Amino acid sequence: MSNLTEKEVMYDKFFELQKSVHLKNQKKIRVGLKLNILLPLIFLVICFLSNRSKLVFLVLWIVSLFGISFYLLYVEYMDFKLQEQMKEFGIIEHDDPQALIGNEVVQGIDDIKNARKEMVQDIKEIKMEIRSEIEKEKQEIAREREEIRKELKKDIQTVGDKLKK
Repeated sequence: MSNLTEKEVMYDKFFELQKSVHLKNQKKIRVGLKLNILLPLIFLVICFLSNRSKLVFLVLWIVSLFGISFYLLYVEYMDFKLQEQMKEFGIIEHDDPQALIGNEVVQGIDDIKNARKEMVQDIKEIKMEIRSEIEKEKQEIAREREEIRKELKKDIQTVGDKLKK
């Protein structure tokens, strides 16, 4: 009986350890994403503020982007392997491993697509309004031009009649 409880305790400890590692990986991803933005910006600012060779800072900028990207890939891969182990041991039931950053990115992309569709619809509506206003203006201009033409004809006839007299 104590053997069973020892296994349960070991199982619980293993599960808690795996959970804590997953949470740490999520924090590492957040830090990595922040570094992926800040470190290249720092190199870029230093590049423009210093009078030294811009090529050195450009190379440092590119290397930092690659390094941080590889770090993020490594953390994501290790978390993926961890989830596979947990699935193999029967700790988790779902077939698809949970991505550390995938859900937010997919949701963000969907939000961007929806916003884009709304903007395109708004632009189409504004375009139709502008076209109708342009048509109204064209009709107004054509009507005014016709009135001016009629007035000019009357004036010409009046001048012609006065010249005949």
